[in-house]
Amino acid sequence: MVPAMKLSHLNGLRALEAILRTGTFTAAAEELGVTVAAVGHQIRGLEDYFGLKLFDRLPAGAKPTEQALSVAAGLTVGFAHLDDALANLAKGRDTGRLSIATSHFMLDDWLAERMPGFHRKYPGVEVSYDITDAYVDLFNSDVDMAIRFSPEPGPEYEYEVLLMDCFLPVCTPDFASRHDVHPEMKDLTGVPLYRVHDMTTDPAWVGWPELLARHSITKKDKAPVQHVAGYRVALAGEGLVLCGLSETFNDLRDGRLVAPLGPDFIVQYSYGFRLVWPAGRTMSRPMRNFLRWILLERDRFLGEASNLLGVELT
Repeated sequence: MVPAMKLSHLNGLRALEAILRTGTFTAAAEELGVTVAAVGHQIRGLEDYFGLKLFDRLPAGAKPTEQALSVAAGLTVGFAHLDDALANLAKGRDTGRLSIATSHFMLDDWLAERMPGFHRKYPGVEVSYDITDAYVDLFNSDVDMAIRFSPEPGPEYEYEVLLMDCFLPVCTPDFASRHDVHPEMKDLTGVPLYRVHDMTTDPAWVGWPELLARHSITKKDKAPVQHVAGYRVALAGEGLVLCGLSETFNDLRDGRLVAPLGPDFIVQYSYGFRLVWPAGRTMSRPMRNFLRWILLERDRFLGEASNLLGVELT
């Protein structure tokens, strides 16, 4: 018979969930605000309580056993429900301020539509934005966290990947019908082509000439590819526009735009949108709540976008 569970065992389960989700004892300790030794003590107490081994201690580090891995998803869901219950009990007390630096593209095209859900869940948190395309100095400013489209940041930052964005050609359904644009076509002669003016150094970004050559598509007319500041020219039904998924997703989802050349023309960026904050900084309650909330929004978005485009997005 298993003896009655103590509060320390609940802490052990929280530590186990954090290790399995973050990948290391160190990352879990930082998230929980305790030492690595304390996390190790909690795990040993949990192993003694259940009478089983949760981690194999190897020279390269601790590796979770199959039994530990089998409960990972259940623990994450369980603690998410527990956190929600505690949040409901603490409504009115869960207050504070949160400052986020991000580009106006990310705010307008992806984040703004989702933020009302955050405010409904955490009505006492006041959120402000530093809207800029430049990298805000998170170490010497009042900004708490930043959403950046970038390569992997250095060790001075902690981060979570929100989405590894991709770009693709889009147009209105009427434009695709008028110009007979479809996945099997091999000639885009006469089809007006545009590309959103790229503001990225991502090496994965390519323009129309490279994309057409990659798929052996010809275009005999000499009309140059036009650069535009946004994808509104696609919404106006004036052309086939090469632009990012994050900025066009809402219009694709609602049927105002389509991706007529199919999933083969979806190109993954090598950079990604990341939520970053200074390593070693103790996260405030609003920061922890925002992190937890936005990761759920990320998973929901990736599922919807993958189903919409017919490819597995990560």
